[in-house]
Amino acid sequence: MFSPYEELEYLSDYLPAEGEGVLVIRENGELVCKPWRQDDLRDGVDDADLYGRLVQANERLATAHSLPMWCGLIGLIWLAIALHGGLGLDWSQWYLVPGVAFPAMFGCLLWARRRQELVFRSEVLPSLRIEIARRHISPYALIAGVRQHPEFRSLLDELVRWSPAMEPVMRDYRSR
Repeated sequence: MFSPYEELEYLSDYLPAEGEGVLVIRENGELVCKPWRQDDLRDGVDDADLYGRLVQANERLATAHSLPMWCGLIGLIWLAIALHGGLGLDWSQWYLVPGVAFPAMFGCLLWARRRQELVFRSEVLPSLRIEIARRHISPYALIAGVRQHPEFRSLLDELVRWSPAMEPVMRDYRSR
């Protein structure tokens, strides 16, 4: 009977190629090797290149959202000044400012949402598709990896709205 270390040394001769893993467990007093594959993106994105691309995509989406918000904020300030100064309103008609401001802010939010969707569809999604194909990962595995990073909130919002199952399957006929 071998000691556990001798058994591990014996099992090391049967290890798979580099990059693959084996789980060694004890069953009925014997060490048994079972193939083991780590869940790629469940614990988050640990590949520096992919992480950098995701940071860049998230920042593009956040930047697309900021212009409508700043325009809306500055517009609301000037709207309040115009309502009170131009129409001669005083503090007793304060309710007119929020009455006009809420629909204006809703319009700014819609504008920001449309800009983010446009940036996602035209710039971010094509680069993510290339990374998904190059790394041989599922789009849903990418969503799971992005979900583990709270700093990717803008990107996660767009990825959740995107439906990879509804898109036509693109095939590369040159590889046949």
